Amino acid sequence: MKKITFLTCGWTIDKDYWVGKGIYDVEIWNPTINKIVEKFDINSEIEIVEVIRKDSLDMTNDDRKLVKEKLKNISNDKIIITHWTDTMIDTWKVIQDIENKIVILVGSARPWSMNNSDAELNIWYALWILDVLAEEKKYWVYLAMNWEYFNLNNVEKWDDWVFRKIK
Repeated sequence: MKKITFLTCGWTIDKDYWVGKGIYDVEIWNPTINKIVEKFDINSEIEIVEVIRKDSLDMTNDDRKLVKEKLKNISNDKIIITHWTDTMIDTWKVIQDIENKIVILVGSARPWSMNNSDAELNIWYALWILDVLAEEKKYWVYLAMNWEYFNLNNVEKWDDWVFRKIK
């Protein structure tokens, strides 16, 4: 049985908004990836490793180096990193030289707890593209979102959560 490792970084999917004192407060929950993956019929062993739990706008280079160290120390070669969309490309720049692994960065525009969240769709797509790339043995770091996957040398963040290929 193949194994897929999820590294969680406190991404949008784990976030929830609640009204407190007349304003919206944000809370980052425990990783919800296991609840999402349970819905899929996956014939794989799933490992979940929480790295950090913070908004990516608050991530530092030290946090990104910690993500890289976790990646290096995982013996598995199929890894999905759940990440906020704001600074995915910044994290990619730090982890891009990881060798002999297929790493997929994935995020969502809306938290899993909200109606019309794209969380499950993006996770499903990341799992599917991970499987395709593993068959082709295309080891590298990619981004999967919005029904596309990107080689991060040719992607830009176009909108709050939309990424597009640079020609």
